[in-house]
Amino acid sequence: MRPRLGLLVAVLGLLLIEGLLKAWALQHLTPGVDRPLLPGLLHLGFTLNPGMAWGMLGAFTAPLAILRLTVGLVLVAALLSGRVLHGRRWPLALIAAGALGNAVDGLARGAVIDYLTSPVLDAVSRALGGGRFPIFNLSDVLVCTGTVWLLHAWQADRHAGHSASAPRATSKENP
Repeated sequence: MRPRLGLLVAVLGLLLIEGLLKAWALQHLTPGVDRPLLPGLLHLGFTLNPGMAWGMLGAFTAPLAILRLTVGLVLVAALLSGRVLHGRRWPLALIAAGALGNAVDGLARGAVIDYLTSPVLDAVSRALGGGRFPIFNLSDVLVCTGTVWLLHAWQADRHAGHSASAPRATSKENP
């Protein structure tokens, strides 16, 4: 039970941190004003985004918020059930916290508060033929980090020759 409690505390802690960051951004940042945090790497910006990255699905704020809330709650329930494989717990906790963080905004404000920009990501996006990279927030970072972590774990399992999603057959017989 203790690991599950730790995961729940982590999700709630990340939600609290994200909520405080968004409240600060709402009070102190101005749309269109770029403020270097780590010059050339990470800057502060501000936007209220009713959709997803690049403004996709901006007309579907409520359904997106409900989807994010559902994903976050299902992941928390799975984590609390104790049935999630050990190597998947923390990545799923990050994804849950990120989904819930953006769901709260979508439901409460009708848009997600985004407050981080990256000149490096802007340069990559432009080189790939796009415009500026979207402004993002900690919740987005959590979802992306958790997803990459899950993909890495899945790939590691494939290289190890077994699937983490299916239990391995064991035999008590001697060969």
